[in-house]
Amino acid sequence: MLANWRRLTRGTLQAIRPGMEAGADLIEVAAAATTAYRGMSGATRASTIAYVADMSDRGDSEIVAAYNTAAGLLQSFQGHEGQAHLGLVRGPGANQAWIVLTVPTDYIISLETEAAGEKAFLADSLHGQAPAAFQALVSSLRGAWH
Repeated sequence: MLANWRRLTRGTLQAIRPGMEAGADLIEVAAAATTAYRGMSGATRASTIAYVADMSDRGDSEIVAAYNTAAGLLQSFQGHEGQAHLGLVRGPGANQAWIVLTVPTDYIISLETEAAGEKAFLADSLHGQAPAAFQALVSSLRGAWH
């Protein structure tokens, strides 16, 4: 029975991954297009990323690509001292999958918290697109099990 449960759990995670990826795409597009902040270098907007992470794939290649984008845009920028920051996600545990929304800079926390979150956009983008992302996940699951 336990073996069957593990197989069902793995199968479910595999079945919902396409829907989660579609949901992550919706969230990433919304976060990158937000007007909640005024970018100076373009690094935040260009390197905003949402991806699916599970135990076997933590999204490291996606975050490294986003880091390289941010680093390239910040390399010769003089408007502030912010830098690209490679913060890899430790990753979910067994039988879990996450949608991660982040920006690989050392100042993203400041954007989210300074001036009472006046420039915050990550949580708002995530929450704003959560219903559509969930619908994409459900559609993926329905397609796999019907």
